[in-house]
Amino acid sequence: MRLLRRTDAVAYGIFLLPLLVMVIVFLAYPLVLSVVTSFQSGNTGTWLGLANYERFFADPAIGQTIRNSFIRGVGGVIPSYLLGLCAALALHRLTRGRTVLRLLVLVPFVISAPVGLGMWKLLLDPYTGVPAALGFHIDNVFADADIVWWVLLGINAWGSFQFYTMLLLAGLTSIPEERYEAARVDGAGVWQRFVHITIPGISAVTVAACGLHFINSFQEFNLVYILTGGGPLGATQTLATYSYLKAFSDYDLGYATTLTTMSLVIMAVAIIVVLLLGLLLWRLHRQLKPHLLEWRLPRRRGSHGRRAASAVGPTAGAIAVAILSMAPILFVLSRSFDATPGGAEAVSIIPREWTLQNFGTVLSSPALWDTNSIAVPPLAYNFLNSIVVTFGVTVLVILLCLLGGYALSRLGGRMSRVLTAVLVFFQLVPVIVLVFPLYEVLSALGLLGSQFGLILATSVLFLPMGTLFFRVFFASSPIELEEAAALDGAGPVRILMQVVRPLARPVIGAMTAYTLINTWNEYLLATTLISDSSTRTFPAALSQYMSSYNFAATTTPGQQAVYLLIPIAAAIILLSLTQRQLAAAYEGGAVKG
Repeated sequence: MRLLRRTDAVAYGIFLLPLLVMVIVFLAYPLVLSVVTSFQSGNTGTWLGLANYERFFADPAIGQTIRNSFIRGVGGVIPSYLLGLCAALALHRLTRGRTVLRLLVLVPFVISAPVGLGMWKLLLDPYTGVPAALGFHIDNVFADADIVWWVLLGINAWGSFQFYTMLLLAGLTSIPEERYEAARVDGAGVWQRFVHITIPGISAVTVAACGLHFINSFQEFNLVYILTGGGPLGATQTLATYSYLKAFSDYDLGYATTLTTMSLVIMAVAIIVVLLLGLLLWRLHRQLKPHLLEWRLPRRRGSHGRRAASAVGPTAGAIAVAILSMAPILFVLSRSFDATPGGAEAVSIIPREWTLQNFGTVLSSPALWDTNSIAVPPLAYNFLNSIVVTFGVTVLVILLCLLGGYALSRLGGRMSRVLTAVLVFFQLVPVIVLVFPLYEVLSALGLLGSQFGLILATSVLFLPMGTLFFRVFFASSPIELEEAAALDGAGPVRILMQVVRPLARPVIGAMTAYTLINTWNEYLLATTLISDSSTRTFPAALSQYMSSYNFAATTTPGQQAVYLLIPIAAAIILLSLTQRQLAAAYEGGAVKG
């Protein structure tokens, strides 16, 4: 590798500068500000010392809130992983129709939280939902403390198992097929191959995915806030929703940041305990393994039948998972053509009377373009706002991550390792921890309530991952072309733009797809940092409208379904255009070049 010249080091420092400014201003400083604020009183800034933490341990609601956070964290991981594993195993063995079935399976994953959860509200409505259409008379499941968590976790699994599907597909792809062939020759059955080859082969991916998902689920905000608001009577209140309630309902920012700080501590302790327990069990297993009897299934005869079953099984499994993913969306599609006005009139899953009037009523409503309406947000403008914000965030993220990732890969040394470790740390910090100090930072900069402020705040959510993604690619890419260009007199800027950037197209495509979809669906920051309904992005504005009394009182179930179908259709189009890049990002194809 060529020696790092002083001019190159200066250029790499300039490449890193914009990234460092963004990380310091919108990640590091807000995190420090959050901890400092936890020692202060509300919004007055009066120093209280440990008073807020003493209040935390004396709060009678904290015990149930922590328990609910663990229910949300653990309950969000286990069913999603099991379902994602089944989907990955089925899709991995497919030879035909894999692209289409993968598209159908991934659809719920790219639907924004307000839209997906609003769809489930419509689907489980006690008067116009599926239970009513099937003749069952049930109460509001989101107001029943006995079953509400089962419902919430089921909905969460439906919308998040695709995360595991894509990551586990990457793990399955990396397992050499020769291992399975050798095991078949030795007489190993399906279960033995799964236990002794598949599970060890995806163990690293499983641990990393489950750990990351637990962090996100433990601090997750959207599911509980949108569907129950922490109710009934605090039965689903988590640390994330409780802190949001204290900050923006009770205006007690000091205690709110105390809650987010303590949630980080509790989560970190839980992860350390699990890791220590896992290490202990692993060592115990290694000691006992020579003394354990291997469970062998009887070897079956008839290879032709087994081959036929192995061909049909994955296809049937993939179709079943695709149906599971699409069934709620198909119900909303069916309801959008239903002329039933709702109320006391009976509903059905398949419309008794088909009509296009619901689409005409919604799409021709003048309120969609009226920025002065109090009852209805200007959803047409909100849709355009989402396009502007999504485009701005994506361009900014790709530019900063490309420059920063390349500089980190070429600088080397202690500074590069330290910055990489810092980015890994910030990648693990939940959004709910940053949202309150980001509110203060943008307010101080005069950017609160503006789309530019939202673009900056949303961009920092993707900068750590994107920079690390580019750094891994550039560190593993051949450097001979750069050395040849340097001998011809090319500087770092020219090498980056003319030599390196074309090689990084797969990474750029993968990160662009990831940023586009996640920015389009972002809800928490868009809801918190912008209050003007005409400036908000579409998911936040639609959630605001759908949660209002006016929406329930003036729209029929069919019209409500149309409001949901518009962003669902946009998400499907976006997914179909970026599916290959997303697959490359998750399956490691982009990193391999």
